[in-house]
Amino acid sequence: MPVIRIEVPEGTPQESKKRIRKGVKQAVLDTLAPKEVKYDYVGVHEVSGILGDGLPLVTVDLRPGRDEGRKKALVDAIAVLLQKELSSDPTDLYVLFRENPSENHCTGGVPLPAWVPVDQ
Repeated sequence: MPVIRIEVPEGTPQESKKRIRKGVKQAVLDTLAPKEVKYDYVGVHEVSGILGDGLPLVTVDLRPGRDEGRKKALVDAIAVLLQKELSSDPTDLYVLFRENPSENHCTGGVPLPAWVPVDQ
């Protein structure tokens, strides 16, 4: 159940934000959490800043367990998407992964179980 916040510059067109959100949700399914669809939360927010000076910034909160390859694949997919939508240089993208124990992730008032790969 990743929770992903994407910060983009003020004035980013609504249609671009929708495509970014949809594209990141698909990237999560393709790379990070192939079996989860219901609990993938992605928000795109406008912030005061400019591309290359602190933007784009992506924060990913998730349960521990994903290997570095999955995380790198997600970062690469997001970089391609933001380059297409915002003309941002992939070297300006900053992604912060924050892993919190499963008991700190709740939905419907119930903690989520530990994350395990789809094949386990």
